[in-house]
Amino acid sequence: MLAHLKQRATLLSRVVAPDGGGGFSESWQSVGQAWVRITPLGTSEKFGADALQTRIRHRLVTRARDDIVDGMRLAVGERSFAVHAVLGHDATDAYLTLMCEELP
Repeated sequence: MLAHLKQRATLLSRVVAPDGGGGFSESWQSVGQAWVRITPLGTSEKFGADALQTRIRHRLVTRARDDIVDGMRLAVGERSFAVHAVLGHDATDAYLTLMCEELP
């Protein structure tokens, strides 16, 4: 399976900082890199805010590590993925499965 991890991803963690006006600003900070395999799972569409909104779901697989959690993002080239679930956080698992949504 290791040979199937062909795309390099940058791991991004959310950083929230006060904006000085009583609110917060959000940014994403690089916290590492990993080789991944991307498999598309499906799409769904709905109307919202006078526009068609499309969700594209993917499964990303990477080698097991303990620094990937729900809520992170992965950037692969120009593509960005929001991590919704991390499966396989077990000492016996050699790989992690990340259930993700591709961001526009």
